[in-house]
Amino acid sequence: MGKRIMAGCAAQVKRCTLELGGKSANVVFADADLERAAATAPYAVFDNAGQDCCARSRILVERGAYDEFMERFEPAVKGVV
Repeated sequence: MGKRIMAGCAAQVKRCTLELGGKSANVVFADADLERAAATAPYAVFDNAGQDCCARSRILVERGAYDEFMERFEPAVKGVV
């Protein structure tokens, strides 16, 4: 989609800056405060409707903390309005 927008702007000789985002990771280690990490993780991607150049749309959780994190993460996501 970004290429089409840029091409349309070029055809009309209009300046264009594209914010195409990224796939910044939210990294959670086993010694983290898992309750806080799970409670705040949904807002790292959903805040600002996900239109943020540093929206953390991936979550990497250390294997030893994964199950506990997910138990806390699911209700946190469901609570986002």
